[in-house]
Amino acid sequence: MTNLNTNPAADRSPGYRRAPHWAAVLAAVFTLPLLYVGGSVTTYRVGMAVPDWPTTFGMNMFLYDFWNAPFGVQVEHSHRLYGAAVGVAMIALCAWFFLHESRRWMKVFGLAALVMVIVQGLLGGYRVTQNSTTWAAVHGCLGQVFFATTVALATFTGRDWLSDAKPTPDAGGVRKLAVITLLLIAAQIGLGAWVRHFSGQGAAVFHGIVGTAILGVAAHLYVKTKRLDPPKPSLRSAARVQEILAGVQILLGVASFVALWPFDGTPRVVGFYQAVVRTVHQTNGAVLLAASVVATLRAFRHFGPTSATSIPSSPSSSTSEPTDLEVVA
Repeated sequence: MTNLNTNPAADRSPGYRRAPHWAAVLAAVFTLPLLYVGGSVTTYRVGMAVPDWPTTFGMNMFLYDFWNAPFGVQVEHSHRLYGAAVGVAMIALCAWFFLHESRRWMKVFGLAALVMVIVQGLLGGYRVTQNSTTWAAVHGCLGQVFFATTVALATFTGRDWLSDAKPTPDAGGVRKLAVITLLLIAAQIGLGAWVRHFSGQGAAVFHGIVGTAILGVAAHLYVKTKRLDPPKPSLRSAARVQEILAGVQILLGVASFVALWPFDGTPRVVGFYQAVVRTVHQTNGAVLLAASVVATLRAFRHFGPTSATSIPSSPSSSTSEPTDLEVVA
């Protein structure tokens, strides 16, 4: 299993630099509204409002005048245009990394993010050409994973990741708990996509149960980080944000459940406030996933595997008790 290298000196990192970090932060912030716009496409059921791709009603999509088009066309076409803009932003960020980033793995990771957004665009187009609800759900999930990837880029270029702080042994199992939380949230993203695209009362109830479990695990992780000695402020704050977002997600989920009731499959007009609640619920889920990625990365940054190595003071003391800990980062 490949471990994250959390020692900046080991990968010849130049240390924290403001420009690349804020470029990555801006890329993540710029990506976030795309999740809401894409979520609105699903909420209003207008994914096929524009039935062709990559053209828009046979025209170049960048030249199509959609301001006077029906509402559904406006939402779907805005989604396409914004997605293209995010793609351009990722090209710029990837080029920045290749020109100015000394860590080779960061260049690869930036390139992977660019490939991901390209695949996401192609997948969105394939969903239209095939008129596939299943591919629409996959497209929605990948969009949230892509956003979490941009947040990871911002984390890897951040001051906390590039600090000189040395990892300490993870005797309390913080890393394991962070990974469990992340995996639960990732699974919940997939389950939420199923509920949004295929509905079903049973799936919605199970979705709520898993959400409650996530809140419990996130709260447990935060409590663990609060009790760390020595304290890890950046990890504690990330765990706290994750816990708060999980709680907000529960409230939004309950509101969305009420809005969708009674799950009888009868088509209904989606009101404005109902659409906002449901789409914000989906978007907050993506933010929660990203927050969990940050918490997990910081857990791996500040903790290493628990392993003790004996350091004898002399050949004759080779059987003495360990006097130091070797931290494997």
